[in-house]
Amino acid sequence: MATLDPQTAVDLLRTMWRIRCFEERVAALKRNLQVHGLIHLSVGGEGVAAAVCAQLRKEDVVYSGHRAHGHAIAKGAPTERVMAELMGRVDGLCRGLGGSMHLVDRDRGFFGATGVVGGNLPLALGNALAARVRAGDEVTVVFFGDGAVQAGHFHESVNLAALWRLPVIFVCENNGVAEFTSRSEHTTVELVSDVVAPYGLQRETVAGSDVPAIFEAFGAFLERARAGNGPFLLECLTHRRRGHYEGDSEWYRDPVAEEEWRRRDPVARLQAHAIENGWLDPGSAGAIEREAQAEIERAVRFARESPYPEPGAAEPFVYALAVGCPEKGPHTGPYLGHPSATGARPHGGAGPPESEVTFVRAINDALARAMRADERVIVIGEDVAEGGPYMATAGLADEFGRDRVLNTPISEGAVCGVAIGAAQAGLRPVVEIMFIDFITLALDQLVNQAAKAHFMSGGQLSVPMVLRTTCGAGSRSGAQHSQSLEAWVAHVPGLKVVMPSSAADATGLLASAIADPNPVVFVENRALYFRREQLPEAPERLQLGRAHTLRFGADITIVATSRLVGDALEAADRLAAGGVQAEVIDPRTLLPLDLETIAGSVRRTGRAVVAHEAVTLGGFGAELAAQIQDAAFDRLEAPIQRVGAPFTPVPVSPPLEDAYRPGAGEIYAAARSAIEWDWPEGKEPPLTTAGGRDFRS
Repeated sequence: MATLDPQTAVDLLRTMWRIRCFEERVAALKRNLQVHGLIHLSVGGEGVAAAVCAQLRKEDVVYSGHRAHGHAIAKGAPTERVMAELMGRVDGLCRGLGGSMHLVDRDRGFFGATGVVGGNLPLALGNALAARVRAGDEVTVVFFGDGAVQAGHFHESVNLAALWRLPVIFVCENNGVAEFTSRSEHTTVELVSDVVAPYGLQRETVAGSDVPAIFEAFGAFLERARAGNGPFLLECLTHRRRGHYEGDSEWYRDPVAEEEWRRRDPVARLQAHAIENGWLDPGSAGAIEREAQAEIERAVRFARESPYPEPGAAEPFVYALAVGCPEKGPHTGPYLGHPSATGARPHGGAGPPESEVTFVRAINDALARAMRADERVIVIGEDVAEGGPYMATAGLADEFGRDRVLNTPISEGAVCGVAIGAAQAGLRPVVEIMFIDFITLALDQLVNQAAKAHFMSGGQLSVPMVLRTTCGAGSRSGAQHSQSLEAWVAHVPGLKVVMPSSAADATGLLASAIADPNPVVFVENRALYFRREQLPEAPERLQLGRAHTLRFGADITIVATSRLVGDALEAADRLAAGGVQAEVIDPRTLLPLDLETIAGSVRRTGRAVVAHEAVTLGGFGAELAAQIQDAAFDRLEAPIQRVGAPFTPVPVSPPLEDAYRPGAGEIYAAARSAIEWDWPEGKEPPLTTAGGRDFRS
């Protein structure tokens, strides 16, 4: 068991004084508007940070919340780099991109703070899972406050940590107030250790001002976690000496209680303890405080001398750069066995050996190939070990084991967060969310954590994960299992969004998505799952961000996604019978978007139709139409036509759902409108007659 010896006690006191002086100096700088954004100070909680982090190795990982300065400093982050980050300077920990609530120092095992209460908890589980997959003895620590205990992420994370027996230590700094709300108004349970009791966590509650007790309790948990046990909860009853944020009026304070807490100040208490035991004389104690103050003044000077970032410096950090991005795969022409494409093979000749497979089998094969090639690839999700509802993951658990194919509870938020944390730790997780409708339950993790980690950390963290999900109507499943919500995630910088339209595209794009260093949302339309097509035995990767021109034409461009690509090709056949040659383009990826190919086509044809299954209003087609308008306005001969679903939820009744789903007929009608728009007077539009048949009906 860890025992606080004299030298360690003095070292802890030194760390606590460094944190205390840092925070008090930041408070003064905030009053003078020299640090930026919301500032949450940890005065009064220095003992927890110091006693915990002093026992960790460099490779042990710490996650924190919005009150993270002390945790970062205790884990080894240089005070001058932390100060520069708070001032928004280029020499800050995160180049000024993260700020106070998003500190990261990857080199020292501080994987970051988050401004979303409880949002860090699932990430810590993912990091701990990665340590277990690597068979290492690293331990993950996650700090949080008692306010986070009422969040769904907390309960999902604690349950999953206990279920998987992960080497993670939850450290709760229970200060009795959630932002401005007292405990009595947000819970009926006084101790967090009582909250986690039903989950079976090993737990202990100590006074947050008793540094020796914190040190010993945490040390005992740490030793057991390294031995493969876990998870653990250490609850420290602390006091927040300053407001929720710097500048808070603190109207909720009780003066009597405040005075009592001041008498229990952890810095003063440990210093007195060290002096009483003869470990430190009063003069040396004063010197420690003065040394800390001098260090922080040097940190302030360093930060002030560091320049602000140049305008435009943020954009390069939205995405991590892909190394060895594949250039294989056709840019134009029908790709291999696309069921609706016509024309010669792009490579000519007989092509590689092929077999006929379904779309969903192509997904399964791509996952298996990726897992064979790279032991970092793992699959996570509900029922994935048994194959999932469509058998997309069938057989993977048998081949690769349950350590790499993990069933999860129905906890989409935590499951997504686990994937993010595992990806930050170096794995390449593929997480399955059964229906895109359920992605709403994971959006906090996907949007606030996965999409922003690389950016907020100034490029220190990357999130090489894939979130697979399904979309689309047609199965009579109703309004909560049939939506197409790809526009939501395509609005988020930092995410990539892929929508394959064929088995060949699915396998080639999924391989690239798994290899990509960024979070990729991979959206599969269930209506395509059991369509069969020829697929090479060794499919090639397809580059993300590169559109596919399936059919060439000079009269109109049809841009369609997912299921509607086949419908667009069918509409193009009808148009050709009427004398109109349509060019059909599948973007394949919405983010990044190959606008060059799409706009180049429209500039040649002068007319465009944009088609997707999602609701037309606010769909991705609206953005695509706007970008086409910007890039090809001077060449447009007609307004851009949009095809999508009506502004209603998806109905169940067969005739209603059939009417809801756009298809070849709607694409054809939109193309006809574009062709006939402002047609020269006295000249028949080409669709009016074609061998005596009227194609307008």
